[in-house]
Amino acid sequence: DGAANGNNANSELQNLLTEQSLHYSTLETRLATLQFNQALSLATPQLIELGRPSLKVPSIVEDAHYVCVRAIERAAGTRSERAVWTVGHWVTEVWGVDPGSGMTRESVKGVYQALIEGVGCTGEPAVEQDNNQHNIGGQGVPSKPENAFAAALLEAVDDGDDHHGGGNDGSYQRNGMSSAPPSGGISSALWQTIGGGDKGQSLQTRIDAEMCCLNGILASENSCKALSSLFADLVDEHLEGEADTSAAKKTSMLTFARDELASHARSYHNLLKERVRSLVSDLCGSDDLFDCDGKLCLQKLRLFVESEVYNLNASSFRTMEDEERLEAEIISPIRQSQIFEEVGRDKCDAAVVLQIAEEMSWKSTEIILSVLLKSNKEFNDWGAMLLSKQVRLLQNTYCGLVLGPGDADGTANGALSSINTSTILSQFSRVNQAVSILQLEKPSDWLAFAYRVDGGDDANSLNADEIKQVMSLRVDFSEEAIAKVCKSV
Repeated sequence: DGAANGNNANSELQNLLTEQSLHYSTLETRLATLQFNQALSLATPQLIELGRPSLKVPSIVEDAHYVCVRAIERAAGTRSERAVWTVGHWVTEVWGVDPGSGMTRESVKGVYQALIEGVGCTGEPAVEQDNNQHNIGGQGVPSKPENAFAAALLEAVDDGDDHHGGGNDGSYQRNGMSSAPPSGGISSALWQTIGGGDKGQSLQTRIDAEMCCLNGILASENSCKALSSLFADLVDEHLEGEADTSAAKKTSMLTFARDELASHARSYHNLLKERVRSLVSDLCGSDDLFDCDGKLCLQKLRLFVESEVYNLNASSFRTMEDEERLEAEIISPIRQSQIFEEVGRDKCDAAVVLQIAEEMSWKSTEIILSVLLKSNKEFNDWGAMLLSKQVRLLQNTYCGLVLGPGDADGTANGALSSINTSTILSQFSRVNQAVSILQLEKPSDWLAFAYRVDGGDDANSLNADEIKQVMSLRVDFSEEAIAKVCKSV
């Protein structure tokens, strides 16, 4: 009888522990949701570093990271696997990048969707709130942070299962978040504003908001990496000293959260690249570079390369390579472009600036290659030397954008010291190959180069057809010699 009573007592305690763990998990996710939605409603641009007043990031990113870290730490402190699993699932949803989350207003709106809609990227709070309560899932809650958990507890007791999902319902729409900039940042609206002329202030506001958003996307990528690392540490703690298969089974949900957040980090990185590509297209020239009159810097670059003469003699080469001429015709339009000015005002994180420089480098190389491959330009060795110098000037300009004033002596200050500009130089790989071909003494010399040209499988290499087209631009290369080389490659 004593043993039976002991087993019954243990069973009752186990059931009670399971019940309390479930109750805690519900309360924890509800509290975290309450805090996250409150952060959404109060989101504004915040300074990233003291002393850099123009460098801002949406406050929702830092607030969401703080809320998630505290929730994970509290759940881990309970030693309840269920609690950690539940919180981990909630964290992955908050940072989730499911495209479906932005399709309807009934869907969960996390950090990703908030950034897509520009929440917290403008100078004013996203929504006005009453001082006594915040509208979280339609429920009034005390504004004092110390009463938040108690309020969530009372709400759970009173409402039962009415809000079991955690409160991420239509509050996002009721809080007025739909007034934020549309998905896609400033792209379409910005282009219309540029054409309008009399809306310069509106254009500047949108550019500032987009710069802030880009910083927020980068910060979200870093936050997801940090949270993934935190779950990785929890996995290691559970596996430490336990070699049986049950330990791996117990950590499966933690492993899922770790891997899911790592995947989210990559998605934020891809989003950053897409938004930078859109911004560069709007401010420097989009895909219609060859169907416009050249008002933007990359459009001017295209017009310059199209009109440039590369069949030169020694005398004309000295005139054409003049530093002042090249500075005025090629570099000045780029340095005086709006995107360079905005970066110069210290509005972007160093990693964002690197993405901008990479995108501008890629577009510049495509412009030069398109002109070379689609036009009937004529080159000799003097012209090839001129083009080589022009390409080097572009490389130095874009690297200088990333490195800042310190690049004159090969150094950079602060966060820029960790930035590697090799990714910028790699964008010029194809055009550098074209320049090398144009500088050959004879076509057969190309066979001595170690470039990969097998069908153009490598995106950074010219294919055989492109090599032939570039070689044919040299006025002193015979068709027979070119054909013989191209058969070999």
